Amino acid sequence: MNQWSEPSKRIFETADVKNFERSLAFHELQKTLNEVVLAVQGIKVPPGVLNPAIVTRDVKVSSDKRHTTESAGNTYQANVTHILNILRDLDKTIDETPPVEGPTRFGNIAFRTWHEKVESVLSSLRNLQPVDGLDIDDFLSEAKYYLANAFGSKIRIDYGTGHELSYLAFIGALIRYNILKSPTGEELLVLFSSYYDLVRRLILVYNLEPAGSHGVWGLDDHFHLIYILGASQFCNDPAAPSVKSILSKDVLNTYKTSNLYVNAISFIFKLKSGPFNEHSPILNDIHVSVFLWTKVRQGLLKMYMVEVLGKYPVIQHFWFGENLYPWVDMNKKKLPVNSSEDANDSKNVGMSSVGTGAAWANRNYTPYTRK
Repeated sequence: MNQWSEPSKRIFETADVKNFERSLAFHELQKTLNEVVLAVQGIKVPPGVLNPAIVTRDVKVSSDKRHTTESAGNTYQANVTHILNILRDLDKTIDETPPVEGPTRFGNIAFRTWHEKVESVLSSLRNLQPVDGLDIDDFLSEAKYYLANAFGSKIRIDYGTGHELSYLAFIGALIRYNILKSPTGEELLVLFSSYYDLVRRLILVYNLEPAGSHGVWGLDDHFHLIYILGASQFCNDPAAPSVKSILSKDVLNTYKTSNLYVNAISFIFKLKSGPFNEHSPILNDIHVSVFLWTKVRQGLLKMYMVEVLGKYPVIQHFWFGENLYPWVDMNKKKLPVNSSEDANDSKNVGMSSVGTGAAWANRNYTPYTRK
């Protein structure tokens, strides 16, 4: 095993994206994505986890109305509970860090104060139950970076799919080193649901800007993975609502606390007004032209490969350590080196500012299984 190290920046230009696609880091992220997506298939978010106020228009989210995972009444492995407690403590820190009063055009600067408090909350990661043969401090020297960077940018006061990816990377690291031991689909959904409720509160309270949004030609201003997870929840579920019916008020109210896809759509309705097909045309197109949830999931995964893992403005902010997500060529087992060929190829990996025309019309997605 290589020596553990704090992650560092490796992607400096568009040509580096091709090297990233050949790296062990890319391979590990794909495996984690596939593993999580399959684990939550057909599973519902348990009651009492997702806070309906966060995705309900004209309802203010305050500390006395916020749900916690304690109300779910379920028993999870100790390290799942510990991560949930950390997310809960970060959520409480929002209440202790009110936004600065007055007009703020590009996000509220109190978010930077909140971010400065994150380090002290994350110090409790050292209390995770250890795994034989693993030094938890060594592991956290890399893993903590991904959790710390999953809550938006302190400098830019924004949040986007790159931060969402960072949380996926953190969960993948826990699974890979058995700190989360074969987590169930429900455990994973609770971990992601609690995370999403936290970052949505950050967006609402501090008016976080979308990071790298394509505007109406993007899937969502802030998220992508949440839709993949929610679509997978509906796959192979005979009681799932039809794809076409998701935008109806009855379906939104019925499923917004049990399914992440519906929950994400409900959050859009909280933030935006006007015809859905005008402010969210990509999502609207899904519900007009696709009929199976398996096809929705497949299309969203293809889009994720292009618009998140293959997009330079997003992936440039993903950093690499020595063990969890190494900047090493998967086949050659050495550091990738740029070449003129790589630079030319990079023009074809979705680097332009134009969004993906259709979620299911780009690059094939090849599922991986963890070995």
